[in-house]
Amino acid sequence: MPCTRHQSASSARLVTHLLLTALVLAACGRAEVPKTHTIGVVNYDAILEPVLDGFKTKMTALGYAEGHNVTYIYKGVVQGDPQLVEREMERVKQQRIDLLLTLGTQPTVAAKKATAGTTLPVVFAPVLDPIAIGAVESLTRPGGNLTGVRNGGTISKSLEWLRRVAPRAGTIYTIYHPRDMVAQQATKSLSSLAPSIGVNLVLIEVHSAQEAIAAIEKLPKGGAIFFVPTPSLEPLAPLVHAASRRGIPTGANLHRAREAGVLVTYSADWFSMGEQAARLADQIFKGAKPAELPVETGEHSLRIDLRTAAAIGLDISDEILRQADLVIR
Repeated sequence: MPCTRHQSASSARLVTHLLLTALVLAACGRAEVPKTHTIGVVNYDAILEPVLDGFKTKMTALGYAEGHNVTYIYKGVVQGDPQLVEREMERVKQQRIDLLLTLGTQPTVAAKKATAGTTLPVVFAPVLDPIAIGAVESLTRPGGNLTGVRNGGTISKSLEWLRRVAPRAGTIYTIYHPRDMVAQQATKSLSSLAPSIGVNLVLIEVHSAQEAIAAIEKLPKGGAIFFVPTPSLEPLAPLVHAASRRGIPTGANLHRAREAGVLVTYSADWFSMGEQAARLADQIFKGAKPAELPVETGEHSLRIDLRTAAAIGLDISDEILRQADLVIR
């Protein structure tokens, strides 16, 4: 019996339905390719490795699994020399990265230069004063392709705590290497802040850890030492021990100073700062622009080392100890 027009239409609809069903099933069975990101990392000081650890840990928690949907381009620490840092910055930039993570002031300055005229996002952590080094236009609206986490804004508080813990210290000495960019920024801040909080500040330039120890051994009695970030004088512990042997109180705005035995530290935790930087990177990967992401400040805490206080014969009141976030006994 010949097919009617109605039967032909029904057959056509059936074929169309089967084709559509097959296409849907094929689409459902095809696995989605996850979006991957490549992050370049430049670090100039081994003491900043905890920042990278915190960054990676938080990135994993946010769903960026290393080796799966995120890759890190990181050769390791590039020691000191600004030219070496700049060369490493160029090498990393050529790896088709999606974001650049800079650890410390010197790599951040190099990143600003290397990415000028591009839209490559840069996240820094930590930087003492990102405005002073030209990394951002302002803390609330960075204005370019850089944003990150700063470790500044609390040096005056650190000095105040050193004065409270060691009130008899008439002069506070700061020993630093003039070549270190972060030390230059810190000493500028100290010089302007010291008079406003009644501190008699003396800056001492040295060019090696040996010179620093020799300078400490010549300091007159009755003063205190405030350590600023100065990578060229690392490790810090021998300098702290030299001060303790002479009964000199020590203070710092450095997280690592706790391990070195500094008497009083008021500083941010670098692992936590790495986590903050990761949250910024996540926002950038989701479409936010660095120019509109405010620079964050690391959360600071007060630590007092009673072992060092005992070694230099200093009594610290219970009132002060109760205000400390951590007391090392």
